Amino acid sequence: MTGRPRSVSDDAIFEAVAAVVSAVGPTRLTLAAVAERAGLTAPALTQRFGSKRGLLVAFATREAAGVASTFAEARAAHPDPLTALIATLAALPGGVTTPESLANNLAFLQLDLTDPELRPHAVAQSRALRAQIAALVAEAVRDGLLDAATSPETLAADLYATYSGAMLTWAVDGTGELSEWLAEHLERALAPHRTRAVDVT
Repeated sequence: MTGRPRSVSDDAIFEAVAAVVSAVGPTRLTLAAVAERAGLTAPALTQRFGSKRGLLVAFATREAAGVASTFAEARAAHPDPLTALIATLAALPGGVTTPESLANNLAFLQLDLTDPELRPHAVAQSRALRAQIAALVAEAVRDGLLDAATSPETLAADLYATYSGAMLTWAVDGTGELSEWLAEHLERALAPHRTRAVDVT
């Protein structure tokens, strides 16, 4: 006898978690708020994940595991590896539309850094991001888009730092959409390594 199919997928629930975190932060997140946004009941959410903590751990696990597929989708959409790289990183914080929503996501990062159960997933996600960036940089070097002397691992670390730092500077005194701000800063970081000039002004 098969179980009753779930009306709301885990992915839909995790999207709701991301939206609620951006809106109110992790400490004020409730199962009821996530359930309402996802279109199910709080008891159903509890039955599936056990508790708010169980839901947050499952969310962190999914975020770390989903990095490769996110980059794979970008590779399929953009044959140029550098375009895929910039498009992916610029779109990653898609739910962050205001400085307040970034602050709420940084509050989740604080949990990641201090909670022994969440931290391994944050580390795994960070390393997966750098590995995917390095793979695209290596592909760009092979394609002749970046200088042959470029170290994929070193440039990946620099681009990741640029990505992280640009989010903070946007929140403090940036202008326009975060995705545009990120793309502009990533282009500037890549420019010295390109084998052909690109206008990043």
